[in-house]
Amino acid sequence: MAITELVKANRAFTSKIAGQSVLLAVEDAARVRDALGLPLPMGIPLAFIEPVLDPLGDLVSRYARTHGPFLTSEVAARFGLGVAIVQSALDRLGADGRVVQGEFRPIATQGGATGLEWCDAQVLRRIRQRSLAALRAEVEPVDRAAYARFLPAWQHINSSLRGHDGVLTVIDQLAGVPIPVSAVEPLVLAVRVRDYSPALLDELMASGEVLWSGAGSLPGNDGWISLHLAESAALTLSPAEDYMPGALALRVQEFLSSGGAYFFQQLRLGLSDTELPSNEALTSALWELVWAGRVGNETFAPVRGMLDGGHTAHKQKARTPRLRPGRLPGAQGAGRYAGLSRPATPMGSPMVGGRWSSFAVATEVLEPTVRAHAMADTHGPLRGSHARLGCRGGSARRIRLNVQGALPP
Repeated sequence: MAITELVKANRAFTSKIAGQSVLLAVEDAARVRDALGLPLPMGIPLAFIEPVLDPLGDLVSRYARTHGPFLTSEVAARFGLGVAIVQSALDRLGADGRVVQGEFRPIATQGGATGLEWCDAQVLRRIRQRSLAALRAEVEPVDRAAYARFLPAWQHINSSLRGHDGVLTVIDQLAGVPIPVSAVEPLVLAVRVRDYSPALLDELMASGEVLWSGAGSLPGNDGWISLHLAESAALTLSPAEDYMPGALALRVQEFLSSGGAYFFQQLRLGLSDTELPSNEALTSALWELVWAGRVGNETFAPVRGMLDGGHTAHKQKARTPRLRPGRLPGAQGAGRYAGLSRPATPMGSPMVGGRWSSFAVATEVLEPTVRAHAMADTHGPLRGSHARLGCRGGSARRIRLNVQGALPP
């Protein structure tokens, strides 16, 4: 009824475009006549049949404003024109900044057609704004109570993890996270793996599945270390960037960077080409490189040995000392090797036990997004801890995950 009244009032008229009947506003009479060659009915006021500057450009621009991303062929089919004619009009609009060209939709949504698409600049801006608003709504942080319920379960606190698989699961989640040495086993691994014992970690390191690296020293006999899965260590190792090694530490680093793993005495003798370092100096240089994240050891024994040497941030259980030949109480000098002279070395010191090797320092800087994905499993919702792990970019790069759906009721 309303359409009939508009036609009778001479405010609209009917015609055919590309074989389809359409209703056109009388204000577009000159545009469809000059752009599409449509005949006009009698009775249209003279003011609406005066030629316009760019009739086809006006029609194509209106199509762009009322549609999302589209192909040139879609506009040509809509108006019953050749693709080249429509392409020329779109090029003019693009030069004026009224439409933009690009790949906006997956090919599957284009009916199998391929090629660059067009979109009105204002429409594209609205699409981006609404898409960002929808994404922000999906990642809004939950309240503190919900986060407090979620975090212990996410971190496997008092979980049913057991054995080697349980330790690997925990290390996979905490890979690259700096933890105080004195807290790694009693406060991190032991509370997450029900049957945890140091032997489980030792066996995983002996098999080459797990490695550890230093991340800075702490007062007393303590420091920051990180555990890593060997297969993904390139993502989680984070050596100090501004580290300037001392003279002996530099010699050790250069020697180990050539490849291979060396026991303490092998390393000491390998450095004797210029000057044989003392045991104390070499031990200090090794741990300087450890805290800088440059070298590591095949076992966790040096870390435990350091904890046994003095004050730490967390209390440690007393360890049962191991007896060695010739060291039995009341039998000084007795034993299988009693007659052999021993060099004055710290070979008996657990701080330098095992074989030492160098971590390959990556020359390629990882994209922050890659490192952020590697951290997402560790923290769940991320706020500021990414800075401690070397993910730069400020608050604009902080990731906040919505965990509401993962929480128990």
